[in-house]
Amino acid sequence: MGVMLRFLHRDWKRAHVAMLLGCTAVALALPLLLALTLPELIEPLELWTVDVRFQHRPPLPVSRDRGQERSDTLVAIDYDDLAARKYRLGRWPWDRRVHARVFEFLKTAGAQTVMVDILFDFAAPVPDQDEALADATRRAGIVIYPVVFNMVPEQESTQAFRLAASRRLIQAEVRGVGEIPGAGKLTLPLPALMETAAGLGHIFRTPDRGGVLRRMPLVFSTKGGFVPALSLAAALRNLDVPPTSVRIERGQAIRFKTGAGREVVIPIDAQGRTWINYAGPWGTRFLHYPYSWMLDEMQSAEGKAHLLNNFKDKSVLLTNLTTGLGDRVATPFDPDFPTSEVHLHLLNMLLTEQFLRDPTALEVSLCLGIPVVMVTAVALTGGPGMIMPAFAVVLGSYLLLLQTGLNRWGVLLPAAQPIVSLTIGVVLLLMARLFLIDRERERFQIALGACLPPQTIQLIKESPGRIPNLLAGHHRELTVLFADIQGFSAFCKRADPLLIQRVLRDFLTAMTIILREYGGTLNKYMGDGVMAFFGDAEPEGGGEDTEEERVRRHAANAVRAGLQMQKKMAELNLRWLSQGQDTHLVRIGINTGIVTIGNLGTEYLWDYTVIGPEVNKAQRLEGAAQPGGLLLARRTYALARRESVLPDNLPTKVMTLKGIGEEADLCAVPPEMIDELIGSQPVSGG
Repeated sequence: MGVMLRFLHRDWKRAHVAMLLGCTAVALALPLLLALTLPELIEPLELWTVDVRFQHRPPLPVSRDRGQERSDTLVAIDYDDLAARKYRLGRWPWDRRVHARVFEFLKTAGAQTVMVDILFDFAAPVPDQDEALADATRRAGIVIYPVVFNMVPEQESTQAFRLAASRRLIQAEVRGVGEIPGAGKLTLPLPALMETAAGLGHIFRTPDRGGVLRRMPLVFSTKGGFVPALSLAAALRNLDVPPTSVRIERGQAIRFKTGAGREVVIPIDAQGRTWINYAGPWGTRFLHYPYSWMLDEMQSAEGKAHLLNNFKDKSVLLTNLTTGLGDRVATPFDPDFPTSEVHLHLLNMLLTEQFLRDPTALEVSLCLGIPVVMVTAVALTGGPGMIMPAFAVVLGSYLLLLQTGLNRWGVLLPAAQPIVSLTIGVVLLLMARLFLIDRERERFQIALGACLPPQTIQLIKESPGRIPNLLAGHHRELTVLFADIQGFSAFCKRADPLLIQRVLRDFLTAMTIILREYGGTLNKYMGDGVMAFFGDAEPEGGGEDTEEERVRRHAANAVRAGLQMQKKMAELNLRWLSQGQDTHLVRIGINTGIVTIGNLGTEYLWDYTVIGPEVNKAQRLEGAAQPGGLLLARRTYALARRESVLPDNLPTKVMTLKGIGEEADLCAVPPEMIDELIGSQPVSGG
């Protein structure tokens, strides 16, 4: 806290820090509260960000040759309508001897594994068909059949297999705390197929809210063991993993050692699910061979030889895409994705060990806290104006981190809660700025607006950061103007109070308009007098030449304002005279010099003013001026003359000023020259 206060930006006060830190705490706590009480709001947003990250990820390697777009080890054979029509296979279900011939062909071709995404859970009309299929399955020795069931709590799982078929289960060592979903009401292949199959695997899907399949359990619990997913059963076979060597760490991982002795660790969540690391849209990363094309190729010896080579050492997925029978599901890439290819994506993930994982508790905490804290820290040290730039930079950096986490590290860092937290934090910081800083600045502008000219107020609105510089006490060369009505005290003794009020209002209003028109800062009304100064609002710096040009320009404007004030006074006298009232004359004194300027009042009463010997001198010049004329100090006259406001031949005089002493080279502008000087050159405001 001490370090933070040490580097606190000047726009903030120490009392503001507690409120800003409170905003940060609320921004951190509110998304957590929303996630706990209304998960249906946060979770879909989080899952949507996962889909976006998948869609913007570079292609995932699926081949040993990284330059190859499609896998060289995983392929699919798709049963299609054209094969049924062209080769008279009839309506589905086809004669099971068709599948038997496919198994025999793939065995001959040297395929490594065949995953069947077709359920044979009832006997064929002709018994010979089932016998042929079972016989082909046994001879091939590479076929893995699917099982389906309902998902139930682990403690409600049922007996899956009996007798020899139980060897198809995973006999895993289980540790830790977490849930492994149970399998209930199983639908199994025909007993003969279970006995002859190389393995069995489930094809159960667990879509998230919205129907998108992003995660699924790789194992389901049954009485007597665990049912692996179809893809996991194929991976265990391809990697020569004994089913008894698998270890399940609930809520953390599934572990096993390959035949080569390498340990594979598959991350799972508290529900036993693993993320499906999709390699891309359907059909773009894995070759699909239509069965009709295969039958065409097998019509010739050359085509058959070529076809056999396509399946050598491959893992093959056998799927049904005939009309109306192929299941479909939404994925991060496609809202209408043929479900069967999911097994290839999972198998590719398992064989290449390109797993995805959830972030750890520490990673979640850092992702949630660091962005908000960074924006708050930048706002405190860099000032309120840095809130939105810091938000843009931190948000952009975090979005890049989210994508990098998936691309390079395989971790799905949280997106929804940190971004919501960051957004809430920025909104709260902006509200704090509105109430703590902008409201105070508005108060400053209102206070200053009563005396500053419109162009200066506009500069302040465009660059509020100038306010502290205006208010801080500092030395600067300015031009100071005093104006006062001669003999007004004697007039007040004999005049009606309402008349005095009207005369003062006419006089002060007219003089104020002129001062503001020429860029003067109205400092105060002093009874029947006016005090103003010129040149304070422009930013400092730029070198001596720039400062000299500023002083010269504003000194000239002060003289122009003085001339116009005397002209306006003559017009007011004509009006008062026509109304039967007394006329009045004004004395004006103008001096240019170094003064002390700033808010020289207190928090109870602001007083943005100038003080110093040069201010006193300007007031003494006003007292010594000829009624109806102007009295200028030597430097003011020189500056105005260089701007062609006054002629070079005006006589100078030496006068003794009260409290100052003798002053030489003072320039007096007599009343009779006012109109002449105004008409001799264009008059322009500052």
